[in-house]
Amino acid sequence: MQYTREQIINAVRAAGIVGAGGAGFPSYVKLQPPKGTSIDTVIANGSECEPLLHTDKTLMRSKAALVVDGVRLAMQVVGAKEGVIGIKGHYKDVVAAVNAVLPKDGSIRIHQLENYYPAGDEFLLVYDIKKRIIPEGGLPLNVGVVVNNVLTLAQMAEAMGGKSVTERILTVTGAVEVPVVVNAPVGTSYRDLLAAACGVVCDNPVVIDGGPMMGRIIDDIDAGISKTTSGIVVLPDGHFVVDMKKITVPQMVKKSKAACCQCFRCSDLCPRNLLGHELYPHKTMRTIDYNQSEPAKHITSAFLCSQCGVCELAACDVMKLSPRKIYAAYRKELLAKGVKNPHHEQPKEVRSNYEFSKLALPTLVKKIHLAEYAEREVVHKGKVETNRVRIALNRHLGAPAKPTVVLGQRVLLGDVIGATSEDKMGSIYHASLAGKVTEVSDNLIEITR
Repeated sequence: MQYTREQIINAVRAAGIVGAGGAGFPSYVKLQPPKGTSIDTVIANGSECEPLLHTDKTLMRSKAALVVDGVRLAMQVVGAKEGVIGIKGHYKDVVAAVNAVLPKDGSIRIHQLENYYPAGDEFLLVYDIKKRIIPEGGLPLNVGVVVNNVLTLAQMAEAMGGKSVTERILTVTGAVEVPVVVNAPVGTSYRDLLAAACGVVCDNPVVIDGGPMMGRIIDDIDAGISKTTSGIVVLPDGHFVVDMKKITVPQMVKKSKAACCQCFRCSDLCPRNLLGHELYPHKTMRTIDYNQSEPAKHITSAFLCSQCGVCELAACDVMKLSPRKIYAAYRKELLAKGVKNPHHEQPKEVRSNYEFSKLALPTLVKKIHLAEYAEREVVHKGKVETNRVRIALNRHLGAPAKPTVVLGQRVLLGDVIGATSEDKMGSIYHASLAGKVTEVSDNLIEITR
């Protein structure tokens, strides 16, 4: 069936689709680049470079046709002539599954990616596939490309049939009895998902929403997952990854003054630096080690950091320093002062060591002490059943959604329960469970079966 551009955009917005593999950027906005922008390529990001996660590859293995349909829809909306699905080449079965459903006209193809981290960073993905360097502080659309996660694209295809985002596929792994990939209603508690993996197998478990590199520690396991939760990783308290996530900025500053030896490894391995961006973590660390405010570019370069964690977990795994945290703190402070990103250079070429400085994923897994978990078999378990969901209304970029239901109201699966006003960028939220609204606040709705 053929759809108009407007029908596709409206369906994507109504379904509440946001970027499933990142910060939750509303997809209907990404499908409408600014006037005068020429888009020639849609890239489906299926790299799944975070260690231990098996979400995207499981989706592509089982629902490849949906992903391809989503790419086709996105191409139609933005006017792109080419679609490319980025998949790591060593996932032979995934490549075969997607190959089997590609259109015969060659408009959509597979690009087999190397097995390195962070291959899923859209800046690196665009360069690997198109050999185009996104400018500092820029977006893929600045070089004629739109990038979406493969799950986001599959959800777009489902939206054309009237399906809203009420569930998502994710991995539950790490120190659990049985690592699994499951489908779970949005708002399912971390506790229920750990039960789906038959429980934890370590003392003092720490639960991370997302992957070990960029994920965040969860304080309340009775909270609910969001549309952007690609995985849950359980690690014992005291694990290297956990310790690095827990260290505070004041602690890091004190530690850096004593331990940073200016070895340059953080800059040598920084993915954005490798693309030619003016981002030098070791020089930024120097600004705090010696109380320097000049040159200011090594402070404002915080706007260029992708927070991938390479500097923290891979480059400085001996001294255990975190340029990433310093960049995050600087960026927060700069924004509070109303400072805007002054970095907009367009590198003409990548660094000469680009190809030789990619961080192989097996090496990363060993460096951050995850080998014992990476070697375990992961089971595709199906759908998780739950009797209660807690759906946050602010887990996307843009203005938070506002509740459209009241306490005690009964809702059906797929009913709208919250929405951002149409004059603001945001998202719509739907009931992921049929039941009764048992809690309503500005940012949360609880539904009990």
